[in-house]
Amino acid sequence: MPHVAAIWLLFLLGQFVHVLKRAGMALRGKNGITSRGQYVAHYWDGLLIRLVLSCGLFLILLKNPKGLVTLLGKFGITGVGDISVDVGTALVLGYCMDSVLDWLVMKIPALGRELPPVNGNGNGGVIKEPPNPFPPAPPPAT
Repeated sequence: MPHVAAIWLLFLLGQFVHVLKRAGMALRGKNGITSRGQYVAHYWDGLLIRLVLSCGLFLILLKNPKGLVTLLGKFGITGVGDISVDVGTALVLGYCMDSVLDWLVMKIPALGRELPPVNGNGNGGVIKEPPNPFPPAPPPAT
């Protein structure tokens, strides 16, 4: 049982690092995000939905390692051997699983309604300064 707990802990650590990466990108972007905390506070629901779906995909992979290979084969990706989950792959899969979800949305567009964007680039309710209700006066005529 400790091995399974370590695998899940490392998977969740990978997810956390991926969220930090997204928050850092949003922080450096031009979308009104001024801190990583503000990013998480603004996108918490989308992040939670993505975490739950990522955990579900990871659980499927844990229970059926050939399941992912079969799924990839349905999308024309062949030649992939069985993906065994251990402590190393759990960390990498945790980091990459959100990107796998985005890839699945590209392949199955109907999933797009279920997977909210959390990229801070304007697709998912960007935080911006409200327009100034009192625009500056024009310069005086000379």
